[in-house]
Amino acid sequence: MAVREPLTTALHPGAPAPAPAVAGALALSLAPAQAADAAPAWLWPEQVASFGRALWAVRCYRGALLADPVGTGKTYVALAVAAAINRRRPIVCLVPATLVEQWDAVSRQLGLSITLWSHERVSRGTLPPECGRLVVVDESHHFRNPATKRYGHLSGWLVGRRALLVSASPVVNQLADLQHQLALTIRDDALARHGVPSLARLFQGREGHPALGHVIVARAPAAARRPSQRERIVALDDATLAPLTGALGGVDRLRLSTHPPIAALVRAALWRSAASSPAALLASLDRYRRLLLHARDAARAGQVLDRRMLRTVTNELDDQLLLWELLEVGAAGSELAIDDLPALDELRTTVAGVAGEPDPKLERLRGLLADQRCTLVFTSARETVRYLRDRLMGGPVAWCTGDCAGIGRQAAPRQLVLGWFRPRVPATTSGSLAVMVPRHLVATDVAAEGLDLQRAERVIHYDLPWTPARLEQREGRARRAGGAHREVEAVRFEPPPAVESRLRQLACLAGKQQLPRAVGLDESGRGLWRWRADVAERFRGATARNGVARVRSSPKGILAGFTLYGWPELADTEPLASWVLWQGATGGWTEDPALISDQLDRAMRAGESGGANAALALVEAALAQLATPIRERIRQLRQTRWLDRPPCTSARTVIARLQVLARAAARRRDADRLARLQTALRFAAGGHTAGEQALLIRLAGAAESELEQAIAGLPAPEPLPDTLHCRLTGLIVFEP
Repeated sequence: MAVREPLTTALHPGAPAPAPAVAGALALSLAPAQAADAAPAWLWPEQVASFGRALWAVRCYRGALLADPVGTGKTYVALAVAAAINRRRPIVCLVPATLVEQWDAVSRQLGLSITLWSHERVSRGTLPPECGRLVVVDESHHFRNPATKRYGHLSGWLVGRRALLVSASPVVNQLADLQHQLALTIRDDALARHGVPSLARLFQGREGHPALGHVIVARAPAAARRPSQRERIVALDDATLAPLTGALGGVDRLRLSTHPPIAALVRAALWRSAASSPAALLASLDRYRRLLLHARDAARAGQVLDRRMLRTVTNELDDQLLLWELLEVGAAGSELAIDDLPALDELRTTVAGVAGEPDPKLERLRGLLADQRCTLVFTSARETVRYLRDRLMGGPVAWCTGDCAGIGRQAAPRQLVLGWFRPRVPATTSGSLAVMVPRHLVATDVAAEGLDLQRAERVIHYDLPWTPARLEQREGRARRAGGAHREVEAVRFEPPPAVESRLRQLACLAGKQQLPRAVGLDESGRGLWRWRADVAERFRGATARNGVARVRSSPKGILAGFTLYGWPELADTEPLASWVLWQGATGGWTEDPALISDQLDRAMRAGESGGANAALALVEAALAQLATPIRERIRQLRQTRWLDRPPCTSARTVIARLQVLARAAARRRDADRLARLQTALRFAAGGHTAGEQALLIRLAGAAESELEQAIAGLPAPEPLPDTLHCRLTGLIVFEP
């Protein structure tokens, strides 16, 4: 007699039920977990799901990334989550300086008291003196580089705190951007129970995982709330560079550096400036000339320039971080070609003479703006902003750069200038005053993030940025939820072939557009975590019942769902993880989204009779086969924490030091101290945020007295269930 599969004795399949009802239960089990808290009245219906998911993630994983599309009201969702977590405690919001006023206006509108703190203050090492349980970090992609001071300051301050990160474009240059942001608040092993032992290792493999949906909250664009978008390409030819042909030949003849990567970097900056405007090229040449003069003086004094000086001359390539990987941090500046100075002076004279000649690229822009539609024009260079401001006709032109703003040649406060393009245009715009209202805003990317400029119905990329994230941010200024226009036009000036062949900017943009797709942050997200939310939404109105069913349909197979809980402490709280699997004719189990979605649809079409005649022997046979994947996932969940994510060097050092202290406490039979050390050991052996990892590095080399003092204040480790309990969500057997 065959021995019965032991695991099946603990599985309770439930009573027979109609196949559509069981399919409904399986589909709803795929839905991302949501908090049951009532959403505040100020949220739109389509924002409630993001609120519930983000609130759940913050409570369960200590943090979340709210990545809803640009212009869908993330500020309101973030404040709703913060209010639910902090209650009467202060809400600290870290936002770019340009958005402080906007966040303040929204919080006053909602009747919330918040503490606004700029990213710039964080960069200087100044952080809020008090804070509630949750911190909101807006435009979190500004904290994507762990080598920056602002990242180090924020990651250390967030130790022991929860944070909600907010960014519509968290992936800028590489997938590591997303990992570093999540590491600010989410521990490296937070998703271990869902099959991701280490977030850092996951992103090193340049892949996504369905488990990311538990900590990244992103929904499809709200078409009913945002204007649609129509794209238009203006393909520039090499004739637009004709006035600068001689100057560009001179640029190519400059030596620039004896070090090829440095020469390529500076030459690329000069060519990109030329593609923007003659004024931008002249300004770049001036910056390069000043750099050479500094280099000459430094060489005479026996000193060398550092990479910071090179950033000054190549500031227009600042968003292309990958180029800097070519350069060493050391004495690169000493290899600049100081003998370029005489040729550079002649080149500046040539470019200065071109400024008054007709500009073919500018004429294309004038042709577009002739219809007087309200337009945002984005450029990469502040000199191009002034160049366009002085040459565009047809009424006053508003402009804005990082250091100043104005209308026409008259300077004005930035908020006043931007106010003309916000949803509520200042009054008294009729009669003779109507002609004074600016129809066009020319700006650098200082106006490309977070601002509501909904009066505009067209966005023109006069210069293309290096990242798709920047394109999306620019277009999102006009394409926002509740906008007055039904459609917003996005116009891209593509670089001439001569420029593209050197810079490969279009190719770079195309390559980077694939990065968000790898982690499910594009609009489709197929094959990753978004399909779960889509399936659950499709079945939301269906009757759901846990049980077993049989469907007379080909092909033959088993559709089953199960959930793992901690036992006994966590048995009645949130599940540790859940799955829906399909086993077809090949005998293997799969989580393929397309297959599972198809089988759910087949079960829904089976009608109410499906399941009424499910034989006990048939169910037992299916459970015996299902035991294999259940046991495998239980094994992974138990071992992942210890086997698949070995501690880093600093963690191992701290663990060894704590073990010495624990042995001493055991010899003294000091139970209280031993319990504290055991908690500290569990923290050191687990996954960590970026700030916690920095703390461990410091403790690894700390004096004995400092380590002793730090033990009591270490962050709490994640709770670990002693035993796992499995519950079946549903079981459907398909037979021909």
